Amino acid sequence: MNPKLSRFFLHTAITLLLLLSLSGISHVLNIPVVEPLKVIAATSTLTIPSSASAPWPVFKRVDALNSSFRSGLNTAWGDYWERSENPFDLVYTEQTQELTNTANGNYAIYNNLDLGSGVEALMMRIALPSGTNSVEVRLGSVSGTVVGSCTINSTGSLSNYRTVPCPLNKSLAKGKQNLVIRFTGSNSSMRFNWFAFWAKDTVQKIDEIQKIQSNSVNQGSPVIPISGRPIRIQNLLPTSSQILAKSYGLWSPGKTWECPKWMHDTYFTNGEDGKVYPTWHPPVDFNPETNTYCTYGHEHGDDPLSSEVFNIAGMPAFGYVNEQLATNNPSNPSVHRNEDHFGHKVLVANNWQMFDASNSSLIKSCDVSLKLHMGTHSPDALVNTAHEMFASGKCDGLEPFNLKHFALFGAAGEFKEPETSLCNLSTVNPGIPPSPTNQPYGDAHRAIPTAGCYQRGTVDQKTADINSRNTESWLTGFAGKSFYFKVANPSRFYDPSTTTKINRTVNSCYDPAHPLSTTLICEETLAAGSKVEWDDPRSPFRGTTQRETHFSGLAFSNSANSVIYTDAYGRNASISPAPAQGITFKQIVPVKGFKYDVNGQASLFPPRDYSALGQNGVRAPN
Repeated sequence: MNPKLSRFFLHTAITLLLLLSLSGISHVLNIPVVEPLKVIAATSTLTIPSSASAPWPVFKRVDALNSSFRSGLNTAWGDYWERSENPFDLVYTEQTQELTNTANGNYAIYNNLDLGSGVEALMMRIALPSGTNSVEVRLGSVSGTVVGSCTINSTGSLSNYRTVPCPLNKSLAKGKQNLVIRFTGSNSSMRFNWFAFWAKDTVQKIDEIQKIQSNSVNQGSPVIPISGRPIRIQNLLPTSSQILAKSYGLWSPGKTWECPKWMHDTYFTNGEDGKVYPTWHPPVDFNPETNTYCTYGHEHGDDPLSSEVFNIAGMPAFGYVNEQLATNNPSNPSVHRNEDHFGHKVLVANNWQMFDASNSSLIKSCDVSLKLHMGTHSPDALVNTAHEMFASGKCDGLEPFNLKHFALFGAAGEFKEPETSLCNLSTVNPGIPPSPTNQPYGDAHRAIPTAGCYQRGTVDQKTADINSRNTESWLTGFAGKSFYFKVANPSRFYDPSTTTKINRTVNSCYDPAHPLSTTLICEETLAAGSKVEWDDPRSPFRGTTQRETHFSGLAFSNSANSVIYTDAYGRNASISPAPAQGITFKQIVPVKGFKYDVNGQASLFPPRDYSALGQNGVRAPN
């Protein structure tokens, strides 16, 4: 049988076994390459429904043309550059059509909108060349109850759009409603593109709110359905006889709509040391105590089950390398590394087309599963270069690999500014001691937004470069090649004026002098209703949007053995462990080495947002 087909069928069988297993993914062991998957059955018979109430704020955007009925309104093509329905540019957005003649009592009705337990404000996307206009919002019909009204000020021209708030009476604007937007002013030149709102307690479909991704470049890892899986039950928790890693049990809910701690703790895997570690879980689950969905408020990237090398990678043991470093140095905590739970992210690349570095005509299809700790919410990355990373995979006809050690992103104690014009500081020292202090220098860098970088240059320069200045990018060497990670919406930036050396990105939206305040995502934040705090799901700065993440290839030298041992940083390889030198980290490598590259578009992970554009309750810290 074709090796690729064999691997596909194995992957499919594994997925089916796990979906049918009543224990979900709690007891899946961290699988060595040569061992078959082990699945332990549980006793629950209830499964997660495909739709249910979501008690957290969920974002909903509605195209103005998607009305059930219109009176007196016309349509027109919008400005060519008005693509605001897609503020993170994740998928292609066509030129919009918009409503015109928005005056003199003309109106549109939008049927069956789920306003949940109440909407504070409609965000309206408009262009108004001069003067003012007025809008009222009614329930049911054009003569129905008025639940809101607002005055719209000029945006300056028909090519200048703005997202503006129209406050609503939250106690009335709730439940399933037909919403009437009526234009009561006399300024018919206003264009109306879309409206949006945030609402709690709306009905959602769990498999549609895991992530949003584009498949325009490379195929993203598939979404494995959550609906139909067994609900979490408390007897899925570790037994009292099991040994817990220090990374296990760190998370607790921070919002009333988030899942109970015990549910989160049912997602674990056993590391190679036999200890219990936290592992990947979906961002949304079903709470059997409330019979509603609940969110964990954070995400861990792609589902490991979606990888075609899941039989090699298994469920990732978050914090495993941190744990082994501490175990090797029990009496010296100053050399321990303690990474938080939120930052662990899984990235899945299936069927990457790679070519032999010495003969580009030799092409292989490769599957790679990555796990990186990349925290974009705390001061940790300002000074720490060592971040836990796993890389597992296999190329057609070649031997597998499974690596677990710290990746190094530049020098400890410092970072660099974003890679864009006028942000040219290659060394920023925050004055915070790294932990541990003995982290070695490693490949490349961590490029992190700074307060100074935002404000350099003319107004036009700051505006043109603002998205690049707000992007965090990390570059490292791993598995013999370069790996590049980019997050477009970190929740913090470096600010030397604060005691923690960070400030919250969303605060910039409320500062009219800050270049971020005029961006699409800040306009939506300001129009959302009540003030948005940094850890609110309504904040767009969640650390969830990845763009242009890629790797340059895979390279392994010949090895005397498929199992080798390294130190915590993947160095000083040996065919046998040497605890006195810290060489205790088991790595699986090909005996016959290879060097395969992947270039250009073929190396890109698809653009994606793991908050599903504000639908699944993921928030900072994440």
